[in-house]
Amino acid sequence: WTSCQILRLTNSDRIEKELKDYSDMLAKSPNDSILFNMVQEAERRLRDIHLREEEQGKDIPGDDLVYTKQFLALSKAELYKMKSTFKSINFDQKGRISVDDFVMFLREPLTMSPFVKQIFALSSQTNTVPILDAGSTLKAIAIFCMLGCSEMLKCIFAWYDIKGFGYIENREFLDLLGIFHPKHRDDRVVRSLKNADLPVDGTMSFGKFEDYNRKYPHLFYPAFRVQEKMRDKFMGLHWWKRKLAKYEEVRKQVQEHDKREEERENRE
Repeated sequence: WTSCQILRLTNSDRIEKELKDYSDMLAKSPNDSILFNMVQEAERRLRDIHLREEEQGKDIPGDDLVYTKQFLALSKAELYKMKSTFKSINFDQKGRISVDDFVMFLREPLTMSPFVKQIFALSSQTNTVPILDAGSTLKAIAIFCMLGCSEMLKCIFAWYDIKGFGYIENREFLDLLGIFHPKHRDDRVVRSLKNADLPVDGTMSFGKFEDYNRKYPHLFYPAFRVQEKMRDKFMGLHWWKRKLAKYEEVRKQVQEHDKREEERENRE
């Protein structure tokens, strides 16, 4: 998969700030019809700019539905079921959705949009988010939902460790927690940060990153929550459990085969 920084594009940032400012003012004056209309207009503009940005980041042409069918070994009925679930999401006239549309479909807070945006980048052969049509959406879901715990952590870490140096900065780690736990309002997060011993040199290795997950699993829980919701919405938890078990069985068979081949070559 590809990795990229969890950053919004400039145009999105500007409109998001505008929307936040209007929303804050509306919260103080909930009966102000002008402010209400300004919030509605900002939300519409933000959705439009997201679709334009995703259009510009269109994936390299290819049949993503064929990839998904082969990757998950889907039957025609199973593929049809996944496509039907996608169609239940509100989309535009071209059958596309924005990242925020998908986040709301999962009933996640919009603060998780930057994280979900990177999930869709997994399915892209470029460093940009593909157009969220049925193919690219199901391809991203297939890849993300097949990730195990260790793979998930490596993926999250890689979004900041872009050059593969094996470490990220402490501030990037805190930025990530800011996405998962906005403004650190979660008391458990606050306690964990107080108890956590951030590396004194200002950088964090993947080993330390994994260690935090073992000690404070709630820090990264939102990422796994999104994955579970995706599995539940698309095919159901039991279906994915069987699929993952089958994958693990095949993986072990391949390892055993490779081991026998290596032993045979050594004897020769």
